[in-house]
Amino acid sequence: MKTLKIRLPFGRFFLYALLIALSFSLALELLARTSYITALRLPQAYGTSHPHFETQLSRLKERIAQDGQIDCIFIGNSQVLYGIDPEVVEQTYLAETGRPIHCQNFGLGGLPPMTAGSLARVLIENFHPSLIVFGTGLWDYSSANAFSTDQSIVSSPWFQYQLGYPSLDGWLYTRSDAFRYLFGVDRALKTRDNKSDNINAYGHATYSDHTGLTVPEQVEYFETIAKRPELTETQTNGLRDLLTLSTAQTRILLVETPFDPTFLTINRKARLLYPDFKNMLTHQAEQAGVDLWMTQENILFTQDEWYDLIHLNDAGAVHFSRLLGEYLAAVLASQPQ
Repeated sequence: MKTLKIRLPFGRFFLYALLIALSFSLALELLARTSYITALRLPQAYGTSHPHFETQLSRLKERIAQDGQIDCIFIGNSQVLYGIDPEVVEQTYLAETGRPIHCQNFGLGGLPPMTAGSLARVLIENFHPSLIVFGTGLWDYSSANAFSTDQSIVSSPWFQYQLGYPSLDGWLYTRSDAFRYLFGVDRALKTRDNKSDNINAYGHATYSDHTGLTVPEQVEYFETIAKRPELTETQTNGLRDLLTLSTAQTRILLVETPFDPTFLTINRKARLLYPDFKNMLTHQAEQAGVDLWMTQENILFTQDEWYDLIHLNDAGAVHFSRLLGEYLAAVLASQPQ
């Protein structure tokens, strides 16, 4: 009688190597999830090429681990990143209402409206805030650099996985701490001068004092990176898509991000386009039934509060954030405690 023998197609060496690799990966994953590794606050990667995204996501997760549920997330471009201090918003809101609120800044340099809807979907799905505030301004609606910024965020495997497009690397970025640490440390070593290091625990970065560029040099710089201000259909449709996400569970609120009025005096195109921008923003907010806070013509900032023509410095951010805290207290006053 013959005995049936089963031969492994690649031999025992392959099987042993596979078992060793799996055991090593499991041990690495268990180590990555220990409190010791967590306390090191190692950088984590999520497969994006945007310089701020991965830091912001890590900061948000760290805040939740420390303080619990985040109620309000601010999204927008660098005007939001540098211009809104969530800690000041929280303090002001508490003083106005007697109720605490946990806020986090998720500003990303160059974030266009066409990407804001996808970002809001991912944040709502993963973190369930009761409020998302989109800070948006006149220069957001140009097409310049918008598609490259969009791709730097949305094309990442982690982001695609969150939007319902599964892949192995997307699953690993989502499920494996060790995988994220491995690529996060590698990226940090290659980009040691990354400005995302300046982003604090609340997701806020600051500019101190004032830029050394003259006004003409600033105008030339902003026209180089943003071209002329315009209201493109791609960006206005992106805003509309974002506003459709507003529900009873998560409200979307619009806030105009202010800029130095000097820009309107010296830039004829911006001066002529600004009324159309205001009308567009007002119309979209009314159509979607969301609250809108127009700030450009309602807040007077001193020259000492501007870092450059479109960004507030740390003093300006405190001023703006106090007013924003008061505004949120008034808007949310009717909500149950």
